[in-house]
Amino acid sequence: MQFNKAQIIILGVLLGLVGILVYLNYKSSTPDMVPATQAPMAMHKPFDFDEYLGNLKDSVSAETWQSLSDQTQIANKPDARLFEIVGLASTWDSLGFKLVGAHYFSKAAARLNDENSWYNSALKYYEFAATCVDTAMQIYASKQAITAFEKVIALNENNLEAKNALAICYVQNDLDIMKGVQLLKDVTRRDSNNVDANYTLGMLSMRSGQVDKAVGRFEALTRIEPMNPEFHYYLGEAYSQLGKKNEAIKSFETFKGLVPDEEAKKNIDITINNLKNSN
Repeated sequence: MQFNKAQIIILGVLLGLVGILVYLNYKSSTPDMVPATQAPMAMHKPFDFDEYLGNLKDSVSAETWQSLSDQTQIANKPDARLFEIVGLASTWDSLGFKLVGAHYFSKAAARLNDENSWYNSALKYYEFAATCVDTAMQIYASKQAITAFEKVIALNENNLEAKNALAICYVQNDLDIMKGVQLLKDVTRRDSNNVDANYTLGMLSMRSGQVDKAVGRFEALTRIEPMNPEFHYYLGEAYSQLGKKNEAIKSFETFKGLVPDEEAKKNIDITINNLKNSN
C-alpha cells in the first residue's frame, strides 16, 4: 500500500485516538462502533484567529510584517484578484505559518468553488490540525477542515479520499466520533475494498477493544493486499487477543516472511515462540 501525504497523516492521527476511544467505552451489537455514553468534552478557551494573526507581528521582522500587511489589505478587498489571495496564502505558508496560509487558501477556494481548490484548502487545515499541539487551535483547524471537506463532497460525493479525511477530522478531538465512523462505513459500502477506510476502521476497533470486528477488517485487508506485512501483523495481534493462538502464529509467520527488516523478524520470532509455549 502506498500512502499519499494525507493518508500518512491519517495513520499518525490514529495513534492518538486510544484514550478517546477507550474512555468512551465503545460497545455495539451492530457492525462497527456505537458509544455507550458520550463523555462531556473538556472546556477550552475558543481560538480567536484574528487575535492569533495580530500576535504574529512579533514573530517576523518589521520589514516582513509591513509587506504582509500591505498584501493583506489588498487580498481582503472585495475586488481582490485571485492571484493576490493565493500569493498571500503562499507567503504565509512559506514562512511556516500554516494556519494563516490555510485561511487564505480557503478564501481562494471560496472564490473558485471547485473540488480541487476546496480539497487543497481542506488538506492545509487538516495537516495543521494533525501536527498541532495546542488543543484550541487544533479544534479550530479541524472544524475549518470539516467545512472545506464537506464542500468537496457536496461537489463530488464520490471523492472517497475526502470522506476518509473528513472522518478523521470528526473523530479527532471527539468532535463527532459516530459521524466519522458512519462516513468510513459509507466509504466501504461504496468500495468494499477501500484500503484506507478498512484500515482506519480496523485500527479504531483494535483501540476500542472490539477485537472481533478488527479481525474482520484485517482479514479483508490481507485479501486485498496479501503482500502487505503490516496487515498480517495486526491480524495476528487481533487473533492473539482473541486467544486464537494457531491463527495468530500463522499471521505472524506470514508477516515475518514479508517484512524486510531483520530486527522486526527477530522480534516477531520472540512473539511466535511465546505463543507456542503458552498454555
